[in-house]
Order: sequence, then C-alpha cells, then structure tokens
Amino acid sequence: MVPWIKSKGGVERAILRLLNDDKCSVDVYTFDYEKDKTFEEFKNYKIHQIGWFKNGTFLTKGLKLFLNTIFYRIKGLYRYDIFMISTAGIAEFAVFRNPHRNTVALTHTPLRVAHNMYEYYKNRSLKYRVILPPAVMIYRVLEKLAWKHIDYAIVFSEEVKNRLTKYGIIDSSRIFKIGPHVDYSNIKRSGRSEKIIFYSGRFISYKRQDLAVRAFKRSSLKNKGFKLVIGGFVEDREYFDKVKRLAEGDDSIIIKQNLSESELKGLYSKCYATLFLAINEDTGLVPLESLAYGKPVISVNEGGPKEFIKNGVNGLLVAATETGVTNALDKIAKESLYARLRKGAIMSPQYNEETMLSKFNAAVKSILSWENRKLK
Repeated sequence: MVPWIKSKGGVERAILRLLNDDKCSVDVYTFDYEKDKTFEEFKNYKIHQIGWFKNGTFLTKGLKLFLNTIFYRIKGLYRYDIFMISTAGIAEFAVFRNPHRNTVALTHTPLRVAHNMYEYYKNRSLKYRVILPPAVMIYRVLEKLAWKHIDYAIVFSEEVKNRLTKYGIIDSSRIFKIGPHVDYSNIKRSGRSEKIIFYSGRFISYKRQDLAVRAFKRSSLKNKGFKLVIGGFVEDREYFDKVKRLAEGDDSIIIKQNLSESELKGLYSKCYATLFLAINEDTGLVPLESLAYGKPVISVNEGGPKEFIKNGVNGLLVAATETGVTNALDKIAKESLYARLRKGAIMSPQYNEETMLSKFNAAVKSILSWENRKLK
C-alpha cells in the first residue's frame, strides 16, 4: 500500500524500482493516484485507487488521507503473502483496520514533523507552537500502537535505520537495509562540464532552494560566468513563488518547474557540480544521481547524504548557512580541487537498481521463511 502517487519525488521513484522486479507479483493500493503529475511508468502496473473522498484542496485532501488510512479496510488482503506499507509516517496506521500475518513497513523515514524536524516546524509560527506539541504527543502514542502490529521494516539508508531505533519504534534485528537505488542503465557519464551549478529537487521549504539562491548571489561564481539552475516538481506553490522572487532580476539564476526526464538528464550531464541543501534528508537520491553522472556534490552535512558524500573526496559537506554554502561554491571553482572532486565522484560506488532489488528479494525471502517457521 502506498498512501499517494502524486508527484515525481524520491518515494515514487523507489516504488517504481521495486515494481520493476519481475520476481514478485505486486498489486499497488493507493488513496491518491494523480496520473498526470507522476511518472508515466506507473500506467504499466496494477494501481488500485481506493478509499473515499478522492478530491479536495491540499488541506482537505490531507485530512481525508489521514481518515482513509485509519478507517479504510482493503478487501481480500489475506490472499497476499506480504502486506507492505510504504510509509514516511501515518501510513502505518493502516494496520488498525488491515491486520495481516506478514506486515512489512517500507520505511522512507519516521514522520519527520513528529521526530527529527519537530523543532523546525514548531518554531515556524505561533500557531505551530500551540498546536504541534499536543498533536505530536497523540501521534507518537498512535505510532507506537501501530508498530506493534508491524513485523519488519525495510529501509534504504543507515540514517533511517538509526531513526527507527533511536525513537524506539522497532528493534534493529527486525530492520533490513537494502541500500539506495539509482537507475544506472539510463546514465551516461559525460566528459563535458559547462559552467552550471545544478540543484534538483521538489520545491518545498525544507529543500532550502532559497538558501541556494542567496548563497550563489554572494559567491564569486557569478563573476566567472557560472549559472545556477534550480529545477523540480512544484509541491508548494507559495514557496516556489518565493524562490522565484529571490532570483528576479538576476540572469545568472534560472528557475525551472516540473523538469522532464530528458531535461533532468541533460542538466546532470552538462553541469559542473550539484547542490543539495535539504534538511536532514532521509537518504538523498539527488546526490547519488549526481555522483552517478560523475559530478561532485556540495551538500549540507546532515542526514543520509553523509553516508555517500566524502568531504574533499567526491564533494563538499558544509554547514547549512549562507556563508557555508557560499564558501563551498567559491572553493569548487578552483581547478585543482575540482579535478580531485570530479575524479572522486567518478570513482564513487554505484548503488544500482540490481543490487537494491537483490537485497530487497533477500529480505522478502527471509521474512517469509521466518514467518513460515513460526506457523509450524
């Protein structure tokens, strides 16, 4: 079960990678399937849109999603060997109405607003400071109750595994780490590098594209003919407009929305380096894709990317401040450092789809084997 398939984000990419596995027959159930906003490849699979109240505004759809997750019952669930819930928080509440003998949480992260980004959201406004503490307290109680009905977790990074154990959600012995996923079959490394700093990612405040704009404006790269290109799916229109306003009047900053796959590949191929400034990212596909193209990454020293980016080897890890990012942009323009980082990016391990699927299948096989032994 996937709560939503509604954009071209990392969660949707992860689900597609697993659906590509021909060793498993999979039916996907979702409460919100927006065909025109997500990857076309989903049309090749069995996607069942379920639940009530499929339309509405952003806020009402969020409430309806929560109610569907809590109360909707999937018919005939026991005909499946495994009930797998793709979750970044809340989706695991589906276990209350959908018990199954083998329940697995494909965990992208525990709910960030209730855990590692709680302080970030609480400090955004007076409304959040009033509403969030009691809401999070109730959520954590429900979360613990839900996870008592979940047998195993599958994660993509050590960062997410650590979060699950740190917050006392599930024991580490019941967590399978299958590693990140990048489709290397469509990636061709290019020897060319144009004067482009590329930042790919959904437009939402915790991705911090505004920080990229402010830091680039202060950097020396502008005077050296570089351009900053920021592109991705617009998830928060208000934030997208804010980023556009910051870049207004500066011809060296280009803002693109809803990049096509060909545009994305083209920018990765020809860029000089990439930026990644998201708050405590769970795994971080963008840095991995950048390294796959042989391009060094300037990333904040937070979350999952720390597992793959080695400071001074294949990229730079920096403080999430305007000064920190500006200094890194200035440094990467130096030819000797860039040559070293470019070589390190090319030599970085390839976390490909085949390896991830192999580990995923091994995890599923182990889960079924253990559960079958319990029944004997």
